[in-house]
Amino acid sequence: MVAIGDMSAKTSRKKRKGTPDWANEPFRQFIDESERLSHVIRLSAVGISMVRGTPKLIKALMELDEDGSTEESERLERAREDAELAEHEVKSGFPILHAWAIVGLWALFEATIRTFVAEWLQHKRTAWRTEPIQRLRIKLGEYESIPKSQRYRFVVEMLEKELGAGSRDGVTRFEAMLDPFGLSGQIPSSLRRDIYELGQVRNLIAHNASRVDRRFADACPWLEVKIGDKLYVSIDMVNRYFGATTSYVTLIICRVGEHFGIDMSRHRLSVMEKLEKQPLSPADIPKG
Repeated sequence: MVAIGDMSAKTSRKKRKGTPDWANEPFRQFIDESERLSHVIRLSAVGISMVRGTPKLIKALMELDEDGSTEESERLERAREDAELAEHEVKSGFPILHAWAIVGLWALFEATIRTFVAEWLQHKRTAWRTEPIQRLRIKLGEYESIPKSQRYRFVVEMLEKELGAGSRDGVTRFEAMLDPFGLSGQIPSSLRRDIYELGQVRNLIAHNASRVDRRFADACPWLEVKIGDKLYVSIDMVNRYFGATTSYVTLIICRVGEHFGIDMSRHRLSVMEKLEKQPLSPADIPKG
């Protein structure tokens, strides 16, 4: 057995003033992918809405063809079925589209934090001297068998287990991962609540087909949902979750910039002021 903290990381880039590219890249990817996801949601909603008018269009064209055809009739029937489904989705607020958008957003959010921590381990020698990393132990043969490009991610997975981060909810799991490197910090209660709620909603969708159970009802009492009901993710919820993840990632970017000696106070203050204008009642503060 060998202490994983004894395996020092090598830096591959020369030092330069400001934040290095490797520290910025995970956040650039988050911005690109989250914007793309948001656009796909919007375009999908528009497309579904437009489907409702297709039967009228086909029927109008059929009027021009006196003979008509079985193929056109079948096409009209399919269009009517699609339009009926589209009408249901529009009236109910696109619950399926929004639900799976939330699953995708959480996966992207989670992957961004893990990727960033892996990059930090790869490029910051001091990261390997932190006490949680020093506690990690694996078989040398197991470590050597892992492709070099995946070793830092493997260490991140071990760190999550060591810290028990995977069993925590909301921002607490991510703050636990950032804390050993001096990158944790203050989180406004409204942001803490929204990301906690996002995680709970994601789990309900992925593991219980959006059907509210006692665990979810107890975890998010402010949503006032009934056990056994289907949870419908509204566009307001989607927007709130996108805003929350963006705000949290912005705060991490500020912490990283400050670590490298950059004044990020203006950006941090902008986020904090916006969030602090959203006070919560005690009943709306998550237990986790």
